[in-house]
Amino acid sequence: MGTPQPRTTHTVKVAAVQCSADFGQVAANSRKVTGLVREAARHGAKIVVLPEVCLTGYVSQDGKTNWHLPGRPIEKEYTGRTPARVAQPVPGPATRHFCRLARQFGIYLTIPFIEVDTAADAGRPRYFNTVCLASPRGELVAHYRKIEPWPHAEKSWATPGDHGLQTFDTEYGRVGLAVCFDIHHIVRTYADRHLWTLLYSVAWADADYPAEWFYHGLPGQVRHDFHHHVIAANWSVDAAQKWRGFGFSEVIARDGKVLAAAKSIFGSEIVYADLPVATR
Repeated sequence: MGTPQPRTTHTVKVAAVQCSADFGQVAANSRKVTGLVREAARHGAKIVVLPEVCLTGYVSQDGKTNWHLPGRPIEKEYTGRTPARVAQPVPGPATRHFCRLARQFGIYLTIPFIEVDTAADAGRPRYFNTVCLASPRGELVAHYRKIEPWPHAEKSWATPGDHGLQTFDTEYGRVGLAVCFDIHHIVRTYADRHLWTLLYSVAWADADYPAEWFYHGLPGQVRHDFHHHVIAANWSVDAAQKWRGFGFSEVIARDGKVLAAAKSIFGSEIVYADLPVATR
């Protein structure tokens, strides 16, 4: 947890970056995301949130290819691929690159990717759905491993996070990190951490109507259960798919009001909003 810095403004511009990810194409995804982060920073955003594992990909855009480790169960709809080629340690190339970018623009920036940890478990690597937070000084100030992987897509590769909740005191207020499925149970455990804003990386999948969740379900949770702002950056796809859940990135005020939301469900879009800084 960091030390608050002097405050000079009453609001801060934040950004939820919505974009697609090409499955396993780390270099191409990194170039795309880097351009979007630069755009957000040049438009004045001081806190930039990226979608879940957008550097490595969550599942393929057509929903047919997923990460898979030998001996782990995988849903019959998926063709499995090993994450070994794309996963990275912390620190590693992804964190170093995006920490430099955060320092260049003086922003807080989330860094979501598949993490590999070879330090335990009898030499067998463990893989985590990870999001780190870079500070304006270019330092890693939080390292969050998704505590509650979504069983349907992640039982085939992900290890439940073992770093617990992660917070950091920015000059605007205390932020916390969470990833997608965590919203249903884990996020409520932040209640005694007195968050100002949750930085929420998402790769949603829903057989029904995601608009109902993003425009009503999630704001309702914020209003009744969380009482902090939420910057929700969800993935997109480049062309229409048979499954649902892409799009609808948004910034939600602590009273549940949707301050800004994506206008498209395809391609790249940056959602901006001005949040009131925390009172002291």
